[in-house]
Amino acid sequence: MTNKIFNSGEFKLKNGIDLVTIKKDTQLFSIHIGLKVGPIYEKESERGICHFIEHMLFKGTHKRDNHKINQDFEERAGSYDAYTDYTSTVFSIHALKEEFEISIELLSDMIIHSTFPKDEMEKEKKVILSELKTDLDDVEEFSFIKAHDIAFSKSPLKHSILGKQKTVKAFTKEDLIDFYHKNYIPNQCVMSVVSSYEHDQVKNIIEKYFGHWNKKEQQTRSVHVEKNKDIEKITYKKNIEQSTILFLYTFHGLTRKEELALEILNYKLGESANSILFRELREERGFAYDVYSEMDPTNFIKTLAIYTATSKEHIDEAKEVIQNCIQKIIHKQISFNDKNIMHMKKVLKTGIASILEDSQGLGNYILHQKLMSKKIDAFMEDLKDLEDINEEDIYKVAQKIFYKPTIHILLNEENE
Repeated sequence: MTNKIFNSGEFKLKNGIDLVTIKKDTQLFSIHIGLKVGPIYEKESERGICHFIEHMLFKGTHKRDNHKINQDFEERAGSYDAYTDYTSTVFSIHALKEEFEISIELLSDMIIHSTFPKDEMEKEKKVILSELKTDLDDVEEFSFIKAHDIAFSKSPLKHSILGKQKTVKAFTKEDLIDFYHKNYIPNQCVMSVVSSYEHDQVKNIIEKYFGHWNKKEQQTRSVHVEKNKDIEKITYKKNIEQSTILFLYTFHGLTRKEELALEILNYKLGESANSILFRELREERGFAYDVYSEMDPTNFIKTLAIYTATSKEHIDEAKEVIQNCIQKIIHKQISFNDKNIMHMKKVLKTGIASILEDSQGLGNYILHQKLMSKKIDAFMEDLKDLEDINEEDIYKVAQKIFYKPTIHILLNEENE
């Protein structure tokens, strides 16, 4: 890999928009637009408002109703998406290069000029309430919701991105419009564009359609960062076939090198197809089909979760297996030798190569780097830091993180 990984341009527009352009030999383009507004910034009475607004931006502008918006997206003959995560709200289009300017115009219209039609809002309220119920019906999603609820007291991670039935039902059109006008502003906006166009061409088109979007004073909202509680709780749910176990840890305050050591540890623990947990729980004992660990290094989030689903009769044994695996790591009874670290470096390089070759993946990666105020080529520093990580670094971060977990167990109520 060379120092110049991609042909990029970075611009700060007059109204505060952060724009990154990537020039790539491709017949496609990929646009990602992210706003630094998400559920971690919501007040108690606003739970779910960011997700609700994401839905409503598709429901009508001064020049398009919701049918016209959907039709215009479909006519691009590519793919389009929108999502809300804890820290941001994102919109994207991926299509043929000749659809580029009209796609920019469409996105600018819905992001800047949404009208929040009241009849559409009432219909969408029902959709979101149904979405909330669907999450409660999904055993895995329900387990994560309950684990986060018991793990935190004041952290926004305690609450679902979708919000609460009580707050969603209570939202008025005025609530949404007020929050939208205060927070969905250009100086909270990041854009990434991957295309074959020259950097200045892209910048000029973005300015043409987003340049009139007026900069406003940013709302100051603090985020409560909290370590997970040392607690274990059992929840009962009717009519489920599988029971679940979820361990949740937080890792605020680590250096980037420590986070990289944790990524190596997480990969070997439960992320890879041949992980420690997979071998112990599934291959050796046949307790579980689904078992994994995952970590989220996003600013303000910093969580690592271990999840498995098994039968009720194996719950206690499966929990003991997880605890024993963790203790073996802490007490250096599981090896993380140079071969493991070299393998993780290869995994990281493969992931980087996959991102660089995929316009959509590259655009999404760059967007989130900028949303977190990180350099777009930070992976180069990660690769260098990876060279210096040794087995002792992995043990140290394990000893730092793997204590006092939040443990949630889900059992079938009818079995009691």
